Amino acid sequence: MISVIMTIRWLLRMVTLRRSARVGDPLVSRFRVLVFDLDILMHMTNGRYLSVLDAARISYYARTGLWRQFRARGWSPVVTAQTITYTRPLTVGQAYRVRTVLLGVDSKNLYFEQAFHRGDVNHASALVSVRVTSGSGTSVPPKDILALGGSFALPTELPTSVTAWSAFSRNPNSQIARRPW
Repeated sequence: MISVIMTIRWLLRMVTLRRSARVGDPLVSRFRVLVFDLDILMHMTNGRYLSVLDAARISYYARTGLWRQFRARGWSPVVTAQTITYTRPLTVGQAYRVRTVLLGVDSKNLYFEQAFHRGDVNHASALVSVRVTSGSGTSVPPKDILALGGSFALPTELPTSVTAWSAFSRNPNSQIARRPW
């Protein structure tokens, strides 16, 4: 049942008439905490934040025209890494916004920054790495994505903090979770 609700949310993000935007522009998606989003502590469960991030990125792809271009070629965006920091809880009935901005690309991935806000208050923020794959499962280089028709407003290079995070997330041997039990 919960997955059906999330699918409906995603579909609404896809078909909602909103202004189009350039790739690289920050875009805002609006949501409300539903009773199905709550955990036993009566605030939005940690995993739901990640699902909402997916829905906001899908809205981003749709509004920038990337989704149509991806689907026409049989491409799919896949999350390769993400880090989220929770600062304040969201509770049932609260409306909130997710701001999504594509920070830039490297040779393999797209990098998004996404933040949950109520008014001017930040509730959570995330850094997300996305790789676009072809129908056969191979990676589509970001330069091929940037060659698609459309309007792009990307910075010329990624922030140093993003490149450091990306290097860390690509090296599983550097992570404490990889140590033997």
